[in-house]
Amino acid sequence: MVRELLLGWFAASARTLPWRAAGTTAWATWVSEVMLQQTRVETVVPYFARFMERFPTPGHLAAAAEAEVLGQWAGLGYYRRARFLHAGAKAVCERFGGEVPRGVEALQGLPGVGDYTAGAIASIAFGERAPLVDGNVERVLTRLFAVPGDPQKGTVKKHLWALAEAFADHPDPGAVNQSLMELGAMVCAPVTPRCLTCPVRAMCRAAQEGDVERYPEKPVRKAPRDEDWTTLLCLYQGRAVLAPSALGRWEGMLVPTLVPGVIDPATLATRAGAHAVIDHGLVVHVLTHARMRIRVFSATLDAAPAGGTLVSLDALAGLAVPKVTQRVLSALRSTEDVPTRRMR
Repeated sequence: MVRELLLGWFAASARTLPWRAAGTTAWATWVSEVMLQQTRVETVVPYFARFMERFPTPGHLAAAAEAEVLGQWAGLGYYRRARFLHAGAKAVCERFGGEVPRGVEALQGLPGVGDYTAGAIASIAFGERAPLVDGNVERVLTRLFAVPGDPQKGTVKKHLWALAEAFADHPDPGAVNQSLMELGAMVCAPVTPRCLTCPVRAMCRAAQEGDVERYPEKPVRKAPRDEDWTTLLCLYQGRAVLAPSALGRWEGMLVPTLVPGVIDPATLATRAGAHAVIDHGLVVHVLTHARMRIRVFSATLDAAPAGGTLVSLDALAGLAVPKVTQRVLSALRSTEDVPTRRMR
């Protein structure tokens, strides 16, 4: 009964999204699900369109250089997803002739494909009765059945996957799974859920208890820790010198010199062979677990740099540049026409 109500609601209310279009492939489903991990739908839509235009098949992605892949991904964050998708496309070409394989087990054998992603591809693209549990489904199921405890822990997690498996045991498992995800995204929100418009409100135990927002029961997330950083943008003929990051956060992506701590910028400039250090103020860049307080400085090079990539401040499109670099460059641009403090 719950499934049929969800399916009726989904048929009438589902958002029109590019990866739901008629004839959507397993590859498109895979790409969309990876992009949607910890990222809002409205953010993903334009990235998905550009990515699929450039890499319409696993073969196209497998043949691309990592720098280009990261460039297409730049701005979405969590770049490890892009690297895993790249590796997964290569594995598909090596093992399955360029075709995304059927079956949860085969899908789980691909780099970066876990239980959720495998279930999504198998059920949505291939119509297999495979369960999935993401944040939205987790929230719907814990409320619908009033499941206590941390949903990421042991028996609670297993219980939720068992419930999802029962839901997916249906002639159209892809639609059932999508209806659960859509309900969590559009109605059963984390805060102030729209219970009055919920198609399964009469069956929801949390609603009957009158305490919907109690579920799911999760430990309080720690506040991001503060980190002090210093960055030096070396400039040559109006362009900034960027280099692949050795930091795990943006490994391989283009960043300026980033040094942990509050460092004398003159020392960094001397090491780089630059001079005329200018202070461009403070940039705050917030990550999931850290709040980076970055002191931004620039300095001038008289000779072309021996290494790194020279980047025009207004020509970042297509480059593997993370948001932290964009923000540092924005700090530089925003102070170009106002007085800045030159370091002596």
